[in-house]
Amino acid sequence: MTERERREASPLVLVASGVAALRKRWRQSIQASFAVHEVSDRKSLEHSLANRRPVALVLDMQLPDLGGVPGVAVIQRVRPATHVLLLTHRPDEREGIAALKAGARGYCDRDIDAPLLLKALDIVQQGEIWVGRKLIPHLLEELTALTERPSQEPAVDIDDRLDRITAREREIAQLLSAGASNKEIAKKLLVTERTVKAHLTAIFRKLGITGRLQLALFMLEHSRPPSPPPGIGPKFN
Repeated sequence: MTERERREASPLVLVASGVAALRKRWRQSIQASFAVHEVSDRKSLEHSLANRRPVALVLDMQLPDLGGVPGVAVIQRVRPATHVLLLTHRPDEREGIAALKAGARGYCDRDIDAPLLLKALDIVQQGEIWVGRKLIPHLLEELTALTERPSQEPAVDIDDRLDRITAREREIAQLLSAGASNKEIAKKLLVTERTVKAHLTAIFRKLGITGRLQLALFMLEHSRPPSPPPGIGPKFN
């Protein structure tokens, strides 16, 4: 297989930044494992998402016309199956939490080292979350606040939304909210990882949710997750 054929057969990753030097550095960091397509503005990004099937998007938060976190949510809806890894000049805890709630799978400094960028892409492709170490305490604090909400506090929209999913789907969603990976869920329920992924796809569609963190936050807010099986805990990198 030629080098060109190998790249064409590799999973496609979009790299979006208005800074040519950043696009080049990110492309060089990941091109050994992925086919890479570069865009420099939001219009080109939306066009590429609509007409290609990238497995992931490396997105500069300072992309021209992105519009911050609200723009990230819109971009995510163009191609929900594309995992978004956000890179920013100055990581901010509030922005990071908001971006993850909007559907992004990762959030970190755009000066990330090449090996870590490649690792981050591998992590988000598996459906896990990648965040910088400084953001982890804030993310866990938010999750903890939801789990410690007084039981007498009325839940919001619990009837309509949770009634859309089956008992097995709810079980999977609760295990996910307790920190279980697809592999751990499959092992506990005696099913294949492919079956777990199929159920999660159905859950995302029925609840109008685009990512694992959004689902975990939803389940933590609207229902009590079961205690995680031994060895299961939050997967934050």
